[in-house]
Amino acid sequence: MPNFYHPYSDAFLADPWPVFRRMRDEAPAYFVEDLNTWALSRFEDVWQAGQDKKHYTANHGTTLDALVGGWTTPAAFVFMDPPEHTLYRGLVAPLYQKGSVDALEQKLRAVTRKLLAPALQAGELEIYQLATAVGLHTIADFIGVDYADLAHARRLLDIFFRREPGIQGTTPQGNQALGELQAFIMQLVHGFRVKAPAKNTHADAWLNAMINGKQMTDEQIFFTMFSLTVTGSDTLALACAGTIFNLSQHPEQFAAVRADHSLVPHAFAETVRYDQPTNILGRRVVQDLELHGETLRAGQNVVWLFASANRDEREFPDADQYQISRRPRRNLSFGTGLHACLGIHLARLEGKIILEELLAAIPEYEVQTPRCTRVYGEFLQGYNHVPITFRPQ
Repeated sequence: MPNFYHPYSDAFLADPWPVFRRMRDEAPAYFVEDLNTWALSRFEDVWQAGQDKKHYTANHGTTLDALVGGWTTPAAFVFMDPPEHTLYRGLVAPLYQKGSVDALEQKLRAVTRKLLAPALQAGELEIYQLATAVGLHTIADFIGVDYADLAHARRLLDIFFRREPGIQGTTPQGNQALGELQAFIMQLVHGFRVKAPAKNTHADAWLNAMINGKQMTDEQIFFTMFSLTVTGSDTLALACAGTIFNLSQHPEQFAAVRADHSLVPHAFAETVRYDQPTNILGRRVVQDLELHGETLRAGQNVVWLFASANRDEREFPDADQYQISRRPRRNLSFGTGLHACLGIHLARLEGKIILEELLAAIPEYEVQTPRCTRVYGEFLQGYNHVPITFRPQ
């Protein structure tokens, strides 16, 4: 078995693309012995695995830390198989349906313009912060909490996801932040139970749900809020910041988008393919299966390398090139199968609006490339600091 990949390796995380290519070519089913975990790197394998309910389960976790750390996963829909997954996800799913999301367009534009206004006078804007704020406003409304409360929860999440060289997975500071986050959200949940939340919010649905004769526990609500806060703000912000950065590295494509804003959704989509924010998700194997001459055995873990799969030349011609003209017939940017991203329509609309409003308000600006930074980790990756400067208005 080859030995050139480890999901917690600092060197790998700093520059994963050459390793991903080698995995796809030489070891598409790669075994990480010390983690008892298989890694699938090719597009077709990940695509099929996401739809495979026979061989894999989400009941033991979907992140690498949960799978290899032996977490006792709570009954939140992200850690469930059908039929429970369908029932719990269904509590909040109506707000994320395309028709419901499309009705939010004018409200989202108003929020984005309000958040843009102070920066227009200052002549400098940080893209990641702008997109984070837009996403948090939306998710706060969906959940039924104050924006300030969710913004505080997000700051703790940033500490939790921050990675440091030489430390495998979560740092001590990250574990402390997670404890503070859990205590804070539990206070919010207690507040829901004391004072009934607004109707047609997630909190209202969670408190009044009765599934299989049981109400949702505080712990279930905590982990569901945790997941929605991450997916509703962090991945969106990484995608928006990445779009501005990558366009700045390709002047002809940037000029095309500035001249024709109908290309904005395609630039956003290409960024999420080219620099996928969600690096890894996984499952536990429940029934042996053969893949590329290897046997994945029941009880072992498997991770799906979305970032690698979206750079697979077998699916995407010139996969390592950033091309906003690309119109793929399928991609893994929002997952696939029953655990495909709940917020796919919301993320696409938010990304479109943030980038359109930015280009409309500031048609000429300069990306401060030397100041741009990336966050990396076994779960999330991408540009988390992309400042731009322009003539103050």
